Amino acid sequence: MPLFEPRNRIQILRSMVARAVSRSRLVGLNRNSAVFHILAAAANEDAEQYFQMARLRRVFSIDNATGTDLDARATEIQPATIFRRTSLFASGSVLFTRNTTVGALPIPLGTIVAGTDSNGRVQYRTTAAATITAGNTQSAAVPVVAATAGARGNLAGNIVSQLVTKVPTLIGVTNPGAFTTGRDRETDDSFRRRLKDYVQSLARGTLRALEGFARGVVLVNGERVLFAKVVEPIIPTGVIELYIDDGSGSVETFDDQFVGGIPEEDLLLPVAGGGERRVNTSQIPIRDDIDLLVRLNDVLIVRGVDYEINLATGQIEFKVVPFPTGLTVGDKVAANYRFYTGLVQAVQKTITGDLLNPLVYPGVEAGGILTLVRNALPVFQVLVANVVPAVGFDLVTLRDNISVAMQEYINNLDIGDDVIVAEMIQQAMNVNGAFDFQVVSLNGGAPLNQVILDTQVARIQGTDITIT
Repeated sequence: MPLFEPRNRIQILRSMVARAVSRSRLVGLNRNSAVFHILAAAANEDAEQYFQMARLRRVFSIDNATGTDLDARATEIQPATIFRRTSLFASGSVLFTRNTTVGALPIPLGTIVAGTDSNGRVQYRTTAAATITAGNTQSAAVPVVAATAGARGNLAGNIVSQLVTKVPTLIGVTNPGAFTTGRDRETDDSFRRRLKDYVQSLARGTLRALEGFARGVVLVNGERVLFAKVVEPIIPTGVIELYIDDGSGSVETFDDQFVGGIPEEDLLLPVAGGGERRVNTSQIPIRDDIDLLVRLNDVLIVRGVDYEINLATGQIEFKVVPFPTGLTVGDKVAANYRFYTGLVQAVQKTITGDLLNPLVYPGVEAGGILTLVRNALPVFQVLVANVVPAVGFDLVTLRDNISVAMQEYINNLDIGDDVIVAEMIQQAMNVNGAFDFQVVSLNGGAPLNQVILDTQVARIQGTDITIT
């Protein structure tokens, strides 16, 4: 098949002139002649068509397409399946203060506050109504969200100080903690990589499939998996672990409803018909801890001796010894356990499938393999550093901006990524107004690179950053 070879304006014009001369009585064309100008105009239009076709050919590849062209390629490759991640709103909490203690002061839902850093002003609105109770001058923590989405809404602690919405007797507002949850719209490189991972994961059962499908999980409240990594044992056991994180280092949530000191009872089988070898829990995945108890006819039975349990699917299988023919008629099986919720639960169902909802969660993993979804263990960093501002720059503002930069660097590291001191220094020096920056200590020791294991993820909080 011939290759597409675009031609430029000069090549096209030469071909047109040669053809016009060869098929007429002309011996040549003067550059000032009317015929030459007509051919030149036509050559320009043909060259423009070649250019547009070359551009179309280029943007048709996901390796070269950018912006809306890349979005269009994704739509063509997997219609209504994978989309570019939208930006996220920064959120946090603020404290309001007033100049009196008389009576209760309601603070309306939607009250606007603002903070100003070196990049300008950012507004936030309260997402819940609040009240400063009688006898107090300060409110409890009031949740707020940035007015515009993206990383621009991330501010260091104690930067929000402006009351845009006027409320009688209110005199101040502050944010005791940094806002770090704002994220910009997904970049072309990230979206392109995720799109390729998704296409290659369609075979299912592969490591890329497990990680790709995990990164595609988004909850209705906006929580999403940003990082996913499969860890396999050196000696194959049939069990692998999939670690996930949403950027915060704290995705592990689980049901914690206790009755009489143990989790609520789940009646798995009220009355056995006889011969049953397997029963299933009503909730998955199961948290593997001391609160996992299984009872047969109200008598505790022993895991590994009387039964085995698939923590991902909630399937309990009774062992041949002491149940050679399964359960007997009239047996009752109940269990007490805690189960994961939130992102861990959603990813586990996506990977393993859900017997109670197979159309929504058909599963991804290959047969004979058990994938256990876990939250990556957060390794929180503690940073002490010195900064020297350039002439004309405010030291306090510079410290706050570098604190945000440190949080953005470390909290965007992938699972298993090491913390590199040189990278921290570079991020700090990229902040406008930084003349010099020195890491004094990291995690209470010398300023050395921090090795992060494959099951861990480095994270940092604004309260653990001290910059002098």
